[in-house]
Amino acid sequence: MKLSTVILPKIVLIGLICEGLLAYPLLGNDQSQAILTLLNQMQSSYAQVEDYAAVFHKQERVEGELLVDETILLKFQKPLKIYTKWIEDPHREREALYVEGKYDNKVIAHEGGILGFATLPLDPGGSIAMRGNRHPITDVGFGHLIDRLSKDIQTAVAHDELEIIRLGDESFNNRPGIVVEVKSIPHGGRKYYASRMVLNVDEELMLPVGAAFYDGEDQLFEKYAYTDVRLNVGFTPMDFSRSNAAYHF
Repeated sequence: MKLSTVILPKIVLIGLICEGLLAYPLLGNDQSQAILTLLNQMQSSYAQVEDYAAVFHKQERVEGELLVDETILLKFQKPLKIYTKWIEDPHREREALYVEGKYDNKVIAHEGGILGFATLPLDPGGSIAMRGNRHPITDVGFGHLIDRLSKDIQTAVAHDELEIIRLGDESFNNRPGIVVEVKSIPHGGRKYYASRMVLNVDEELMLPVGAAFYDGEDQLFEKYAYTDVRLNVGFTPMDFSRSNAAYHF
C-alpha cells in the first residue's frame, strides 16, 4: 500500500472530522460536508488498490428470513476477479470463482463436504447461484459498497433528505475507525437503498470495513464486515484459476 493512501486521508479528516467532533458538535451542513469528504477519501483510497485479501463476514435477510452469519476468505483483483472460500460452518469448504471474461462469465462453484465432488458453472444472477443471497458474487467487495454508499448519500445530501445520527471516532474490530450512522428521509418520491445505514471506516485503510443496512421498519436486512484486510498483495493469475492446486474445483 502506498504511503499516500494512509497519510493523505488522515490529514484531510483531522481537520473536517476528528478534531471537530472531539472539540464540539459539528453543525448539520458541516457534518454533511464531512461525510462527503469521507466518501471522497474512500474513493481515492480504493483507486490506489490493485488487489486485496480479507475475511469477509456477511449476514443477509432473504425472503423475510435473517440467515446465519457467513465467514468467507476473499481474494479480489481489479477489474473483476474474485475467489471465495467459506471457512466456517454451516458452509465450510464451499468455494466460488468468478473472472470477468473467462469461463464464459460463469461462476465456478462447488459445495463443501460430501457435495464437494461436483463443480458447476453457474450464471452469477441465476436461481442456483443466488440461493441464500441478496446479491450476485459480482457485487462483492469494497468498490461496489463504496459506489452504493456514495450514490445514496450524495443524493440525500443534495435533496436535504439525510438525517445524521452519528459521526465520530469509533474503533471497529480493535482498529481505529470512524463511524457514520445516517437515515434517508425521502420527500420527493425518491427511493434509497436503505432507510438507515451504519458505516464503519478503517482510519488507516480509509475503506468501509463494516456496513449495516436497515429497512423502513428498522429491520436489519444486510450486514457486512471485512477483517484481516491486506491491500496490494500482488496476486498472480493462478490465484484466480480453477487449476490452482490449493482449490478444489
